[in-house]
Amino acid sequence: MFSIRFPAALAAGFFACSTLPALAETIDVTGTGHGTSTTQVMPVSESLIVVSATSMYERFETANPMNPFASASGPCFGAMKIDKGAVSGGGLCRYTDSDGDVAVVNWMAKAMTAEGRTQGDWMIEGGTGKWATITGGGTFDAGEMDGAYTNKITGSVTTN
Repeated sequence: MFSIRFPAALAAGFFACSTLPALAETIDVTGTGHGTSTTQVMPVSESLIVVSATSMYERFETANPMNPFASASGPCFGAMKIDKGAVSGGGLCRYTDSDGDVAVVNWMAKAMTAEGRTQGDWMIEGGTGKWATITGGGTFDAGEMDGAYTNKITGSVTTN
C-alpha cells in the first residue's frame, strides 16, 4: 500500500509546484532614452531659480532585450528648484510599452552638471499589466548632448 501512495503523493506535489507563480526576477535596465525636451527657466533672484521641464521620449536603447523599458515611450514632466547651487525637485513620467501596458515613474533631481544635464534618482511607482507589479529604480543623467536630448539611466527592476 505504501508504494502506491508515495508515487501518487509525489506526483500531486509536482503538479502543485508547477502551478506556483513565477519567481521574482531582477533585470538590469541600463540604457539611454532618446527624445525631446523643453524647459522654462524662471529666475527669482541671483541665487534662486525655478525650472519647469517637459520631455517626450520616443525610444530607449538598451543592450538587455529583457529590459521592460526597451519598447517604452511617453512624456515626463516636473519642476526643479536651484537654490544657491543646490538642486531639488522632481516629477513623473507616463510610459506606454509595445504591449499597451503603462508605467508611472517618479524622478527626483539631485544635481546639475556644468553642461546643464540634470542628475538624480528614479523609481517605478506602478502601472498596468506587467508594470503593476514591477518595483525598482536607479539613477539618471538627462540633458542635451551634441544637439540631441538623451537620458542615460542605470538601475534594476524586479518583476514580482
